[in-house]
Amino acid sequence: MKKEFLSFFKLALTLMFCASHVFNYDCQGTDKYTKNCPPSSFPVWPEQFEQQFNEKFIYPLIGTQTTTGTFYYDSINKTYRVDRSNGHYDRYCGTIYPFSNTPCSHIVSEGKRYLYFPDKNYCCYCCSDEHGCGILKTDWLSGAKFEDYVTENGEVLEKWNKPGLQNNFYYSTVKEENKVQEPRKIDQQPNDIQEFNSKTFKTSFSNTNVFKLPSECNPNKSCPLLSICSAVRHVRNLNFLQDEK
Repeated sequence: MKKEFLSFFKLALTLMFCASHVFNYDCQGTDKYTKNCPPSSFPVWPEQFEQQFNEKFIYPLIGTQTTTGTFYYDSINKTYRVDRSNGHYDRYCGTIYPFSNTPCSHIVSEGKRYLYFPDKNYCCYCCSDEHGCGILKTDWLSGAKFEDYVTENGEVLEKWNKPGLQNNFYYSTVKEENKVQEPRKIDQQPNDIQEFNSKTFKTSFSNTNVFKLPSECNPNKSCPLLSICSAVRHVRNLNFLQDEK
């Protein structure tokens, strides 16, 4: 009887300890960055920013390919631009010049998305905001699910999921008072990972003419019929992360 009582007492103490650990998190102290202390709101992008990135494409048979680029975002003037040093494996640029390693840019201007190939002196109209190809809103992560806090390269990050046709994981710096949350990574599973360079983030633009539409770009000059743009133009209201940045 004594042994049974001791066993029961030990079990009770164990349950009390576990309950205390689970239900009494110090969300301002040592337990601040745990899943049980989630952020009060989803990340919101700065109205304007510029940042460089490394991108990895993972395709069956082809294997893993990489490129570098720069993201320019200006919600105030409703425009943005993504430059890639090699657009071969980008799901949009790669359907225009499928057998060529050449730079490619996505440029959104006045609600229309263009694909620009500077080395080819070629630009074509891909799709518009009515197809889901316009500029991202600063709160495009509204409705995203908080996954957890993770640590990468010694930095604590928030991990969110904004599902489309697949999981789309977004990583940002943690929310802090009077501090801008910076993008760190977008993982569009299963084959596209963009990692943003923290040292290149800034809320101004290196080149004030970066959003100027090249003379080769014309809304009446659509991308080729066999490009993915042609298919996208027949679909309305695509989720941004089902498209392309």
